[in-house]
Amino acid sequence: MPNLNVYLVEGFAPERKTALLKRMTDAVVATIGAPREAVRIFLIELARAHVCVGGVTLLEADLPGGPTVHALLVAGRSEAQKEALIGGLTRAIEETLDVPAEPVRIMILDIANTDFGMQGVTARSLGR
Repeated sequence: MPNLNVYLVEGFAPERKTALLKRMTDAVVATIGAPREAVRIFLIELARAHVCVGGVTLLEADLPGGPTVHALLVAGRSEAQKEALIGGLTRAIEETLDVPAEPVRIMILDIANTDFGMQGVTARSLGR
């Protein structure tokens, strides 16, 4: 049920990206109690020339560029769960990619259970 879009600048080895996806899955399961099989993570790699901070591309300024994560969740998680999720995902990024926490951005987007579809029906109709 949780879907995460991870925006990451190119250049990380495939093994590190695989490790990141596994660590992020573990973080979602541990912090919000989502079933492992329900966690979907989509890694979107971006060229440094396609990411802009303050009007300057990462390529132009030779900036490190921290990953950005959009976590789409069926609404209803507590503030404490969301805070734990943000911390867990940030730690997974820091420890797996050797990226400091400062440029990492995690955004949680709550989706009403009537607006989140699975198996051709709404999450609400599935009791979620």
